[in-house]
Amino acid sequence: MSINVTSKDTLAELGTDDDTQDDYDPYKHRTISKPNSTFGTFVHVMKGAMGVGILSMPFAIRNGGLVFGVIGTFLLGMLYSHCVHLLVDTAYKICKRERIPMLSFAETLDHACALGSPRIRPLGKIFKNIVDYFLMIPISSMIYMVFVGSTLHDVINARTDLDWDVRIYILLAAVPAIGITQVREIKYLVPFSAIATTLIFANVVISLYYIFKEPLSFDDRDLFPSFNSLTTFLGAAYFAFDATSLIFPVSNQMKHPEHYLGCPGIVNVNNICLAILYSFIGVAGYLRYGDKIQGSITLNFPQEEDLAMVIQVLSAVAILFSIGIFFYVPIEIVWRRVHDRVPPKWHVAAQTGIRLLYLIGIVGIACGVPDIGTFVGFIGAVFNPILALWFPIIVDTIYRWPGDFGWMKWRLVKNGLMALFGLYLLITGTISSVEDIIDLYN
Repeated sequence: MSINVTSKDTLAELGTDDDTQDDYDPYKHRTISKPNSTFGTFVHVMKGAMGVGILSMPFAIRNGGLVFGVIGTFLLGMLYSHCVHLLVDTAYKICKRERIPMLSFAETLDHACALGSPRIRPLGKIFKNIVDYFLMIPISSMIYMVFVGSTLHDVINARTDLDWDVRIYILLAAVPAIGITQVREIKYLVPFSAIATTLIFANVVISLYYIFKEPLSFDDRDLFPSFNSLTTFLGAAYFAFDATSLIFPVSNQMKHPEHYLGCPGIVNVNNICLAILYSFIGVAGYLRYGDKIQGSITLNFPQEEDLAMVIQVLSAVAILFSIGIFFYVPIEIVWRRVHDRVPPKWHVAAQTGIRLLYLIGIVGIACGVPDIGTFVGFIGAVFNPILALWFPIIVDTIYRWPGDFGWMKWRLVKNGLMALFGLYLLITGTISSVEDIIDLYN
């Protein structure tokens, strides 16, 4: 979408102040051919955050302690919700001020900077390109293809006479992925997200069966974290809520976008549900296995039992069905940048080709470097805090500058503390990822 950026001074000359904006509601001026329902959006938002990583929450609670872990999980969920509100609410204000129907993540940064001081305005294009180019990297899809291939490899090879390489299973997983990744409307991806979410809940139920097979114990269970374990907990728990890349793609395609924020709102309800679910399975798993808890609780289950194998298979299928929604994000950005150069009669063929080439690239990288997840994790450790924390703070701060921060500039102080927390996650996450890469070759 091509939008002319108007400076703050020009807007003032045009008379687009708060009084003259009241009659323009961006939500009512959106033209969406196939809008998504509120429930469909909720399904996407929940699936975007909740993956098989939920089975790692007992390990996170072990590092956070029973008391601090539960309280921290809810506080981190609130923090993530707040960041989403900062982004979407500021985007709405900018749309209302400039009288345009919608903005993407990158465009919100660009427009916010354009409304700032002359020294800030050149940063808009830089921030916009950082967001777009990072989101065009199909990080989740690459990790997912490797996960599906590795899981099928472990399950099938262990229970048959086959000795196939993991790359063969990645190629096999790519066959159904071709069809899934060709779904172009976010509305039609809802069934895939719903199936994936259902399968993950089935995994949770099976996991709870194993957890409650024997009595839980409070003996030798930490209530609070040590300094060293705190880092692991904060990183794992915060990014268990993170689905920043999906914020604008799903909210901009809603039939009733006003339901996305607000009270209760999709964002708030989703993160409350996730916090309750994460805390419950995290505490139960930690009480059951104590310090013996593994990075994924499924590793604590008897691997020779068929039910434990079912969890692995369900996880692989759930992840495969999740590829569509995460694949939508980079393709939407690429198409937004190139569609004006493609004749309308070739739009369908071009979209099909772009999606197929993207998938071929993902599968090729996954087959060429089966350990790509470790390296991609490093990229995520660097950029996720920037996208999920810093950019929402930057957008809010620039838009409110210089005098809209409330009593004693409490909003500016709050944003500064959040930025420091983001810096902490960036530094500790990067160190952890580098250590993982070093361990990979030792």
